[in-house]
Amino acid sequence: MEKQFQLEYTTSIFRDVQIEFVKKANCRVSAIDEQGPLVYVKVEEEKLLNDTILCVPYDVHSDRSTQELRCECNLFESSGVLCCHCLEVFHSYKVYKVPSCYVLPRWSKKIKRKHIYVKSSHDVSRSDESHVAFRGLCAHFYNVAQEFVDDDEETALLHVALEETRAKLAAHRAKKRSESMAETQTNIGSQSSNDVDVDDIQAPSKVTTKGRPKSKRLGSALEKSIKNSRRRKQKNSPPVVRPHTLQDINHCAVSSLNGPEQAGGFMSLLSSFNKKWD
Repeated sequence: MEKQFQLEYTTSIFRDVQIEFVKKANCRVSAIDEQGPLVYVKVEEEKLLNDTILCVPYDVHSDRSTQELRCECNLFESSGVLCCHCLEVFHSYKVYKVPSCYVLPRWSKKIKRKHIYVKSSHDVSRSDESHVAFRGLCAHFYNVAQEFVDDDEETALLHVALEETRAKLAAHRAKKRSESMAETQTNIGSQSSNDVDVDDIQAPSKVTTKGRPKSKRLGSALEKSIKNSRRRKQKNSPPVVRPHTLQDINHCAVSSLNGPEQAGGFMSLLSSFNKKWD
């Protein structure tokens, strides 16, 4: 039975089957109840728990006519692998080949799998052109590999063709990169030849800044008009003559008492001052 699973199943599933074959050494048939073609078998499995061996019973129902088994652990129904209890029942009845119903084709390594890159809900946000191109290339490669994988010579030729294609693509990428670098250097040279002198560089244009304009401040026009009027008055007004001090006035008064000529001169000076101020 183990050899049969080894030839049919993939490596990962066969390892799970081997675990059940190892556990079969701890199982033994304790009771059998036959009712025609139906057989009820009680299988005890020894389990080690805290240095104590426990015998756990399992009921296995068998049908001799179809060689079908059903264990209450339901391992085959849940994972598709026969449990150690069913294997022990087959061994007790000297069945050395498992019925085909227990060799599931989905675990077989001989099946040709046709599925390719099934789009899931996670790929909705990745619907750009590069992702679409990638999925198309993967589908093409998968179909080609699936067609020529059965023959060793064809597989070797396919490997050689893929390596040659990869080398051509690498050379094409290097050529494009060198051409782009040469074009970039040419553009830089043409720009340097057309550069202007430093003396021709002008200052940047003045840009109005954000904020309240000074010319539109409240009262600025009134202040400017007052200043302008003051300046005009200062320009048009005659030079200011400082008045005589008190000593000068007393001296003039005394001199006026001494002579009429001097008094007339002082009065004429006062009248001239009054005319200018008027």
